[in-house]
Amino acid sequence: MQETGHYKAGVAKLFIETSSISQLMPVSGKVLEDSIRLSKIRRIKLTLYIVQTGALIGLAFVVVFAMGGARITPTLYLPIPSFIAVVVLLLLIMCIESFFFRMLEIRFARSSSARHLMAKNSMKRSLLIALITGMTAIVLAVPSILGVIEDASSSKTVVTSVEEPPTFYSSDALDLMSVIKVQIASSQVVEVYLVSEEVYDSHKGDLAELYSLRLNRPVSQYTVDGELTIRVPEDEYMRYYLILNDMDNPGTPATFTMLKSVSHTFTGVILMFMIAFVASNIAWVAYLIPIERKYSVGSIYK
Repeated sequence: MQETGHYKAGVAKLFIETSSISQLMPVSGKVLEDSIRLSKIRRIKLTLYIVQTGALIGLAFVVVFAMGGARITPTLYLPIPSFIAVVVLLLLIMCIESFFFRMLEIRFARSSSARHLMAKNSMKRSLLIALITGMTAIVLAVPSILGVIEDASSSKTVVTSVEEPPTFYSSDALDLMSVIKVQIASSQVVEVYLVSEEVYDSHKGDLAELYSLRLNRPVSQYTVDGELTIRVPEDEYMRYYLILNDMDNPGTPATFTMLKSVSHTFTGVILMFMIAFVASNIAWVAYLIPIERKYSVGSIYK
């Protein structure tokens, strides 16, 4: 009778353990399924980023060389601002995409601690991005800050001979700074003609032809009576010459100051992208705050 009792107790214990394992199976299956989903999400994210990076390289060549007029010879010209604008746009798209992927990762995370940590880290990263892009936007938007950069890059030339006219390019080789106007100062009345390199090379020494083909057409734009400001055309990358005509007062020197400005791509398109970075990341942090608080209760991370 005693052996029979031990046998029944063993069988009962076996059934209890078996039933306990069967109760745990659905939970383990769900964890495994969520883990597989997380792996798929991360693979898709990585693949998408690789494809977008490849597209960026191809688009950069199109924007810089085909649309931007870049060239290697006879003078180097690579309009970097256009390329930077494309890069910033792609980074903005990838940033917004990362929000979507992070939402999926939080949803299929294995535990409250993992969800809390994901939300917390994502908030920190977004705040850092918003801070950096916000500071960049302030630099690009505040005229006084840009003015310091532009004044530091301006150049001054004193011309005493009509045989050696000052020359300058419409922008630097990377198109970061452009010459927007030329300020001219003279103690007596002289005339100054702004001409392109092609015109100068074709009519060098012929003052009458250089006068007729000048870019500063109105009389008020070429007669220097004390001071004069000539606006430089916003055209393609080219070289200009400033022809000094001192026939009315021979030997009169003139001072030329080339005033430069930061590329409009920085102060326009890229500035808008920076503001979009700030707005999107702040909105993402606001979205994550209640999620982070919800899962912080049962989290092992503080």
